[in-house]
Amino acid sequence: MKDMIGRGMVDISKIDYCVLDEADEMLNMGFYEDIKDILSNTPQDKFTWLFSATMPKEVASIAKKFMHKPKEITVGTKNAGAVTVQHEYYVVGGRDRYSALKRLADANPGIFSVIFCRTKRDTQKVAERLIEDGYNAGALHGDLSQNQRDLVMNAFRKKQVQMLVATDVAARGIDVDDITHVINYQLPDEIETYTHRSGRTGRAGKSGISMVIVTRSELRKIKAIEKKIQQDFVAKKIPTGIEICEIQLYHLANRIKDTEVNEEIDNYLPAINDVLEGLDREELIKKIVSVEFTRFYKYYSKTKDLNTEESSRERSGKKEGNSGSVRYFINIGERDGYDWMSLKDFLRDTLNLEKEDIFNVDTKGSFSFFNSDASLTDFILQTFTDFKVKGRFINVEVSTKPGGSGRGNRKRDRKRGHRKGGDGQSFKKGRKENKGRKGGKKRPGFY
Repeated sequence: MKDMIGRGMVDISKIDYCVLDEADEMLNMGFYEDIKDILSNTPQDKFTWLFSATMPKEVASIAKKFMHKPKEITVGTKNAGAVTVQHEYYVVGGRDRYSALKRLADANPGIFSVIFCRTKRDTQKVAERLIEDGYNAGALHGDLSQNQRDLVMNAFRKKQVQMLVATDVAARGIDVDDITHVINYQLPDEIETYTHRSGRTGRAGKSGISMVIVTRSELRKIKAIEKKIQQDFVAKKIPTGIEICEIQLYHLANRIKDTEVNEEIDNYLPAINDVLEGLDREELIKKIVSVEFTRFYKYYSKTKDLNTEESSRERSGKKEGNSGSVRYFINIGERDGYDWMSLKDFLRDTLNLEKEDIFNVDTKGSFSFFNSDASLTDFILQTFTDFKVKGRFINVEVSTKPGGSGRGNRKRDRKRGHRKGGDGQSFKKGRKENKGRKGGKKRPGFY
């Protein structure tokens, strides 16, 4: 705009309206003097509209200088985060930040996310490492040409890229629906910027999750953000390797179950049956699953626990950190039309409990996990004994893994018929599982 004004290509001296979008970031990016120069070419008697998700002092300053008795209109609560977004933080050692990012992705097989880094260099580096490790990832930062940016964004909108690593400035143009997670690989320098980041998910009434990977020295920033967005963070643990293996195993089983049969295979069935002759049903299932699971198990089974001592402590005043809580498995999830908000409401209404009595809700494709106080365990298990919705058994078990994965006594449930699923009626249709990831060969997985 400055260049066009200087060359006489545009005349803005008689405009009626002046609109500046993303006013806070435009000013924070060092364009303050440029914007002042541009606005100085506009008439005094015009309407000036400044749009911003946050309202730092710089925006108020320019409003005072270039606007006459400006009126401030706030939609919702000023600088507050969306209520449809759950905020989580994970404490790790500084050297484990990237390993933690991979585990969070692997613990959420259907992830479609934006990962935020502070600098262009970190953004490119993290994206390249993810691609090398076999993830569908892409980078978005200011050093990209417009053509490169368009290619990355088109791939992201088509979900060919499932993990978009971006800087705050480059991500301002992202308007993509159904983003499931925002991952803060590094916290922003400005607290207000977190509001912009987390707002990329949980749009149009849908729920989303904003994850923050922090070191112990950064925990003070979490409290500052909580105060700013007027919402609490949930302190969570990085999933262990075995927990990820279990989640991926159930994900694989469901992919096999939902795979559309290719009728062309009928011509090869006689030969295949000859090869598999002598295998009973259970042994065949084990072998099919082991084809993928063995590689994944070898990759994760001997990895270390990434959680620091700080992440295991109880946060003051936070029920989520209560060591007296119990983790449960439930056999419904995103495929049944649930996200963490609606599942929490379903459990609260079914059990007639307060909203705070159910916490740490994690929804996966066809199953989920949640926590409650240990004193409610017997009541919850009794309530969900032979419990049906639309003819389908809803099974709740105490998780064998306190961190968030694992199943309870499966033999007990087979005797009750919980695994057979009633009359086969399904819940309302949920979000479709995202298609597989492509990329390098270093990372085994069920995609």
